[in-house]
Amino acid sequence: MDVLATPETRTRTDVDQLQGSWSTLAGHKEARLLVAGRRFAFEFVGEQVFFGTFSLDVSTNPKRMDMLIEEGPDEDRGKLAHCIYHIEGEVLRWCPTKPGSPKRLAAFPGVDDHRYFSMVFRQVRTRK
Repeated sequence: MDVLATPETRTRTDVDQLQGSWSTLAGHKEARLLVAGRRFAFEFVGEQVFFGTFSLDVSTNPKRMDMLIEEGPDEDRGKLAHCIYHIEGEVLRWCPTKPGSPKRLAAFPGVDDHRYFSMVFRQVRTRK
């Protein structure tokens, strides 16, 4: 890494860009996502909450995110959700498969396709 580069000129990794709080812009359920390091908390507002860790594969198109559910509903605990994602600035497009399914989507379904939890999030910025 170039030690003389300023924070503005360094390339931010996807993990860096994912850090913080996210809320839904589009999708058939309201949700919130919190990312801290390689840990996540995901909530369908007023419903289930999931906690765990994630890994990314940025070499694919769309990019892949594997989310290990460590805490959450009994039927999902200990399972892996294979997701696809795209992040651009403060907007995250994200779609998981059912936890425990070995499948992964190859493309994003529409946010109105009720077979999937395809969602678009906006990063929540705190005011200073």
